[in-house]
Amino acid sequence: MHKLILALSLAAATGAAFAAAPAPAPTYNSDDGARVHCPLDKVVWLDTRAHLYYFQKSKHYANTSHGGFACLKDVKEAGNKAGMQ
Repeated sequence: MHKLILALSLAAATGAAFAAAPAPAPTYNSDDGARVHCPLDKVVWLDTRAHLYYFQKSKHYANTSHGGFACLKDVKEAGNKAGMQ
């Protein structure tokens, strides 16, 4: 019985961790591709693994191993956070 309770607790904790991750925001292969999608919004670089976004003047803009260009509004709505600029 103790093992069952432990397994259920672990499953609940794991589920909560997955629920806390931001939803994916649409990303594009180029700055221009993102601008076509959101011409009135700022284009940012979204690190899709870290769930952080960076503005154009950041040293991380288009410079992380996982990511893509995205619209600021989309990344914020998806729950991503601003990275250090």
